Amino acid sequence: HDAVPICTLIVRLDNTYEVKIDNSKVESGNLEEDWDFLPAKKIKDPEAKKPDDWDEREKVDDPDDKKPEDWDKPENIPDPDAVKPEDWDEEMGGEIGRA
Repeated sequence: HDAVPICTLIVRLDNTYEVKIDNSKVESGNLEEDWDFLPAKKIKDPEAKKPDDWDEREKVDDPDDKKPEDWDKPENIPDPDAVKPEDWDEEMGGEIGRA
């Protein structure tokens, strides 16, 4: 049988690395310079700007917005199957809504 090679990766705090096979150095360098695992840095475009009529408000009301004609938003939605518990306290809990 052939011997299985021993592969070693050493990563140092200064972002340098060393690769050894059977304790012999085969590769070394700087992680940031030799590998593309950091995203490309972004720079601001000095020519980019907002249009003169840009609206900075977080929310803008739509003057043409309107509720549908059949819009109905009752304060309470009635439950025809609601049953008042035996120990119900009218002063604390109020009425149970029924259709």
